[in-house]
Amino acid sequence: MQQYKLNVSSREKTGRGVARRLRASGQIPASIYSKGEARSISLSAEAFRDLSREMGGGAALIELTDEKGATALTHVQAVQRDPIKDTVEHIDFHEVARGESFVAHVPVHLVGESDAIGVKNEGGVIDHKAHEVEIRCRPSKLPDHIEVDVSKLAVGGAIHIGDLPALDGVEYLGDSVLVVVSCQPPTVAVAASEEAAEVAADEVPASKVKEEAASEE
Repeated sequence: MQQYKLNVSSREKTGRGVARRLRASGQIPASIYSKGEARSISLSAEAFRDLSREMGGGAALIELTDEKGATALTHVQAVQRDPIKDTVEHIDFHEVARGESFVAHVPVHLVGESDAIGVKNEGGVIDHKAHEVEIRCRPSKLPDHIEVDVSKLAVGGAIHIGDLPALDGVEYLGDSVLVVVSCQPPTVAVAASEEAAEVAADEVPASKVKEEAASEE
């Protein structure tokens, strides 16, 4: 289990205007949720970027400390990003109690993709469907990620939530038959790529089509 620290500031004022001013000053508006209650805070955008790089996309506990020295052990529940700028707009932290179980989303990392039987011997393609899974555990048992070995996966085969490796103190939530990763035949992979290309072409704005046509003339 990884644990990090982050300084935050309490805030009483909320609303879009307040949020815009915070972002303009290099801060990120955020909330801490605990037992049905929410507390508004803000934190340095630069500090959160540095922490995110250090975490490397894994699940972790973060100890938040405010200006009065009060602390809260949390994990990131949700991050809202600007779809165009890809900047962080808001963060939801969920407070956890030491020794008590809580629910978290943990990333799934695949190993052995290039060595998978279906890829090497059958020309198949690995289809990673669930990039994270929901688990329940105590803070001390929170895994950074779930590692899934796909080296023995043949074409037509799949690994479900019920097949994930057993971890001490970790309970997988959700439907046990939900597919996490599968190996698709090459024909299916090609068809999916062609369908994605057709969808992308359909979504090209008419103005863009006219510009391209004009340039060709």
